[in-house]
Amino acid sequence: MHQLRALGISAEGEAIYLDLVNRGALRVDELAAGGELDGPLAELAAVGLVDRSGDQVLPQPPHLALEALAQRRTREADLARESAALLSDLWTAGIGQQTYVELLPDAETARAVLNNVQVDVQQQVRAMTVGNLASPDHQIVDGLFDALGRGVSYQVIYGTRVLQDPAALRMVQLCVDAGEQARVFPQVPLNLTIADDRWALLSARTTVGEITSTAAMVVHHSPFLTGLAGVFDAFWRMAVPITSGTDTSDAVGTPSLETKRLLTYLSAGLTDESIAREFGVSERTIARRISRLQETLGAQTRFQLGVQASRQKLL
Repeated sequence: MHQLRALGISAEGEAIYLDLVNRGALRVDELAAGGELDGPLAELAAVGLVDRSGDQVLPQPPHLALEALAQRRTREADLARESAALLSDLWTAGIGQQTYVELLPDAETARAVLNNVQVDVQQQVRAMTVGNLASPDHQIVDGLFDALGRGVSYQVIYGTRVLQDPAALRMVQLCVDAGEQARVFPQVPLNLTIADDRWALLSARTTVGEITSTAAMVVHHSPFLTGLAGVFDAFWRMAVPITSGTDTSDAVGTPSLETKRLLTYLSAGLTDESIAREFGVSERTIARRISRLQETLGAQTRFQLGVQASRQKLL
């Protein structure tokens, strides 16, 4: 056991106190610890665990001494927090600007911050993701289902690159089934996660030749954060919803489950080949169905088809 060392007492000081507890008051030359004793004895005396009377060293009851130590450290922690707030204000006034941006050193750190979002968030997460098709190891961010379960609202915009892989799409639909609101947009320019409008994680990746580099930062409450929230809201209005494949209606005039699935896959940017594989039909059959939907909704392109389907609440 090293309880005293956990409080900052040296190993020599801890050994001396335990010796005194076992044997009672001792002269300095009777202590079991070897070497220089003045330093360790001073440590123990500073926290009230020993009392020196001449050449005698007397052990003191630990409960009162350590309780007093705990109270002192609590006061010190409170003072440190107050000082941090005050000095931060002075720092901001001194340099004339807010230090609201933290640059992150690498992609691993950014991933750790992203996982922490699910623990830290209290009400709402807004995010958009480019995705990484170079890695087949698609993963749902740690803690997302727990956060959804405790009532956190999620709005996520996926780039079509994320959803061109049927396995990735199925993972997105798992999130939608759990309560996530998901949409898709063809050109998502960066990865952005905003937690409760309190802070955001921003990252982007570039590839030059065979070298890929990632830049990431945390943005705290500031005009910059407000601007990022505005960027998300603009993309959200333009993006097309992704609905759960199990969410359908038997009401007259609503699209069939098959049509809703087809619109969802199109919105996600899947190829005809991928969609045909999901439906178990030929690519030609899928192409004919898409053409009929475009004629019905007056859409000239497939993305316009997704937009029209969203506007008419077919998704």
